Amino acid sequence: MTPNPRLAWLSVGRPQIVLNAGRPYSTAINRRIVDTPLMLTTDGLDGDQVSNRKDHGGPDKAVCVFPHEHYAYFAGRLGVELAVPAFGENFTTTGLDERDVCIGDVFEIGGAVVQISQPRQPCWKLAHKHRQPQLLDWVNEKRWTGFYLRVLRPGEVQVGLEWTRRDRPCPDLTVAAATAAMLDRSPNPELWRRLERLDVLSHSWRDHFARRLAGGDDGDEA
Repeated sequence: MTPNPRLAWLSVGRPQIVLNAGRPYSTAINRRIVDTPLMLTTDGLDGDQVSNRKDHGGPDKAVCVFPHEHYAYFAGRLGVELAVPAFGENFTTTGLDERDVCIGDVFEIGGAVVQISQPRQPCWKLAHKHRQPQLLDWVNEKRWTGFYLRVLRPGEVQVGLEWTRRDRPCPDLTVAAATAAMLDRSPNPELWRRLERLDVLSHSWRDHFARRLAGGDDGDEA
């Protein structure tokens, strides 16, 4: 993390019906940049909606974040220029990286206080958006998934604001390390038990590792 990470772009969207091989599905991944300040609440940004409340949105996934530094790599792999927010994120940042920020990190952004709750697990809708089924493999391979925030204190946010870190309860558990733990299927009960008990980790991820410990991992997206 650089000394002055910033909120470089702010984006919101609403569910749309999109066709995949002739079959319709609902998605809010095609968000658009907003230049004006927005209120950030415990349920997300004013004017933003998700299409599937089971896997997206809610207090543990109020904001989706993706670092802009990754754009060049994925643009090269895809062979196209990528316009923000190409990964369907709400916050596009500079100066943040999944290898440097940790689960539970608390940041002040303008009037809001947020906490990193889990890595993002991009789904097939991102691959379909870019018409490249290998995109999810590329994202996971680099551990450049982005991450989600919960909102500890609602407040107004706008483009250009600095992120000021206020707390770091898990300095050894980066977002990239948490992603690696999710992707690695080799038994690791000690790590799984820690993650299952980690109160700053999202409920869905804690439940996932509880199922692994119980031998009932069903492979659902967390």
